[in-house]
Amino acid sequence: MTEESVVTTAQRLQPQLVTHFMKLIQTNRLAHAYLFNGADGTGRQQVARTVAMRLFCQNVTAEGLPCGVCAECRRIMAGDHPDVVTVIPDGQRIKVDQVRYLKAEFTKSAVEGNQKIFIVDQVDRMTTSAANSLLKFIEEPVGNTVALLLTANKNLILPTILSRTQIVDFLRVSPQALTDALAKADVAPSQRYLLTTLTESVGAAQELTTDDWLKTAQTAVGQWFAACCAGDERAFVRVQTDLVPLASNRDRQGVVLDMLVQAWHDALRQQTATVDQDALAYPQVAKASQQVAQRLSIDQLVAIMTLTLATRSQLAGNINFQAILEALTLQILAQMR
Repeated sequence: MTEESVVTTAQRLQPQLVTHFMKLIQTNRLAHAYLFNGADGTGRQQVARTVAMRLFCQNVTAEGLPCGVCAECRRIMAGDHPDVVTVIPDGQRIKVDQVRYLKAEFTKSAVEGNQKIFIVDQVDRMTTSAANSLLKFIEEPVGNTVALLLTANKNLILPTILSRTQIVDFLRVSPQALTDALAKADVAPSQRYLLTTLTESVGAAQELTTDDWLKTAQTAVGQWFAACCAGDERAFVRVQTDLVPLASNRDRQGVVLDMLVQAWHDALRQQTATVDQDALAYPQVAKASQQVAQRLSIDQLVAIMTLTLATRSQLAGNINFQAILEALTLQILAQMR
C-alpha cells in the first residue's frame, strides 16, 4: 500500500472519523489515549496511520489532511520515524520483548520534537501484566504523547483500560460495498458471498483467495457438509483428509470453523425462504442444503448451528483443532439419525 492510498483508504472507510481527528489535531484538542474498536477491514490501522502522519506532516493539504509524500509522512509509512512507535503481535500474542520495548519507549521523551505517538495494534493480544504496564503509561503519560490502541473486540480489553481511554467505535463495512469491491478485485462470483461472511477487508479477502486456498477450502467444507447432511459417516474421515490440511496455523483454523458455520447458516436461511445461489456461501451444494433444510426442524438446525458456533470458543481454549472437528462431526451425524 502506498502512502497516498493509506489516507485515501481511511477516508473511504471512515470519512467522518478522519474529518473528526483532523479537526482535533488542527485545534490542539487531541486526547492522550484512544481505543480504536473496529473489525478487520474497517480501517482502524489506516486511520491510526493517518493521525500519525497528520501530527508530523510538513505539507498539510488545504483539506487539512497529511500530504503523504513529505519526508515525515514517508518515514512514518516506512516505519522509520523515531517518534512513532508501532507494535503489532508477533504471532498469536504481543511478546515479552515487545512489551519491554514499549515500556522503555514509554519513559522516553520525543527524539526530534515535542510530540510522540504510540500505535499498538490488536492490543487485546497482550497478556494481563503487559496490559497493566500500558495502563500505567495511560495514567501517567510522559510529555506530549498520544496512544492509539487498536482492537477488533473491545470486550477483550481490561475494564481499567477502557475506563481511561476514549473509545472510538468504527462503522462496519456494508456487505454490498465489500461485494462490489471484491467484484472489482476480480474475485470469483461463487466466492464473494462467503468472503463477506468471513471478513470486511478486501485485502484479507484477497489473501484468502491466494493460491486458490479459498476455492479448495470451499470445496472441502461443501463436501463435508453434504456428507453430514446425508448422514454419511465418511464425513468423519473427511475431517482428517480434507479439513485439517487446510489450516496450517491458528488463524486459518479459525477461518475454517467460521466457514463451517456459514454452511449450516445456508441451510437455516433456506428453511424459511428461497435463497438465490449467488447469496449462498456454498452454491455448489445448494441442493443438499435445501434438502436438509426441508428434512430437519428449525430446532434441530438451530441446535447444529449452536454446536458449530461453540467450536470457536473451544479453539480459543486450546483444544486440538482436529479433535474439535471430529467431535462436531459426530454430534451432527447423531442429529441426522
